Amino acid sequence: MRARTACLWALVLLGLALQALGTPSCATAETSDLSVSPTTLDIRESFRGAPVAISAEIPQGASAVLEVRGVAHEDHLLRQGRRGGLWMSVGEVTVHGAPSVYYLLSTLDLHSHSDIASRWGYNALQKQTEFQGAIPREGSGELFEQLVKLKENEGLYGVFPKSLKLTGTSKDKSTLEGQLTFPSNIPPGNYRIVLSVLNSGKLLEQKSFELTVEMSGLPGLLASLANEHAALYGLIAVVIAIVTGFVTGFLFKSKGAH
Repeated sequence: MRARTACLWALVLLGLALQALGTPSCATAETSDLSVSPTTLDIRESFRGAPVAISAEIPQGASAVLEVRGVAHEDHLLRQGRRGGLWMSVGEVTVHGAPSVYYLLSTLDLHSHSDIASRWGYNALQKQTEFQGAIPREGSGELFEQLVKLKENEGLYGVFPKSLKLTGTSKDKSTLEGQLTFPSNIPPGNYRIVLSVLNSGKLLEQKSFELTVEMSGLPGLLASLANEHAALYGLIAVVIAIVTGFVTGFLFKSKGAH
């Protein structure tokens, strides 16, 4: 009887999960001649990352730089260093001004255009980022490099030169296309997409759009419970853990009996 009840609980939980399955929104937004699709990413059980397609029309002969930024917030990191020949945590560093997510796509190789690289990409991002706490002797430059490596390993930072392609031209316009895949660990929030159109390194115009990443379905419900009803969330977590443990133990016990 207890095993049957536990199995019913498991089926109920499985049904909730299946009901919450879904895919990202397929709506498309256009700001002037900047097109973004989809406009909203829904984080559900099936979410394993999602591509975002971007297209625009720019003047013929122009180049472009596209940035995607998450909200900048205060972050706390443990700095690693050598003590007695061993690597260990040597202090905490507080990071200010660094966006939670940063991607850059361009039609150009930024390394070949130092004037552009100084205004966009990691060089420009470093000027906006401040560090406090256990600063190494080498200064904050080393900390910024470590921050970028950490974020790149998490899939939350990336610079992709020549990833924007000019696919067609008319009399005075070129069609610009690019695609960026948001990873499965993308944080919920609003992301600002800014397309800068350049001619011989000079800024001609900027077009922007705000992409929304939100949790929905069962993940959204659990996040809402965790933030607004912590006690109920804790109780549900305990019940799920007990039921899961009981079902697992019962199944192994049944196999052992054979």
